[in-house]
Amino acid sequence: MTTETRFFLLLFLFVATPVAAQVYRWVDEKGTVHYSNAKPPAGLKATVVDPDAKAGPPSPESRECYTVRCQGERMEQRLARREELEARLSAERAAAAPPRPRGLEFRNYISLHRGMSEGELLTIAGAPDLLFSDVFAFKAYTYLPTSADPFTTTITVIGGRINHIERVRKF
Repeated sequence: MTTETRFFLLLFLFVATPVAAQVYRWVDEKGTVHYSNAKPPAGLKATVVDPDAKAGPPSPESRECYTVRCQGERMEQRLARREELEARLSAERAAAAPPRPRGLEFRNYISLHRGMSEGELLTIAGAPDLLFSDVFAFKAYTYLPTSADPFTTTITVIGGRINHIERVRKF
């Protein structure tokens, strides 16, 4: 090795040695938290933070958490709680939402006719989207339009038999 190479190697080693610096944490009069390697302004209470502090779970009563690992763990806990809450709220919304209209397909519609019994109607057409019933044995079964079948079908049943069938295009 030449003298110049040794000189540059020694210079590099001196420059690359870690410098022990202190990190200060303080809160200003507005409540903003500051971190700096420079001393805080006079009159403010500052604490020295160890940048190489070993991470560990903070005590439950402690709100101070200085390490990246500690902050990350708290963030993961918050995200897990948020995802759990969103999943629960989504399930509640889905349970509270009205069922989607099933409609009445054309092939089932053409199978219906006046005089057919209510039981036959329900066997062919299935449960209605809306049902209106009164005390005088009058029922109106309504099948709402869907994207596959753009018709509203209303079937009137009196005395257990189909009395009237009405099919109106809505889209």
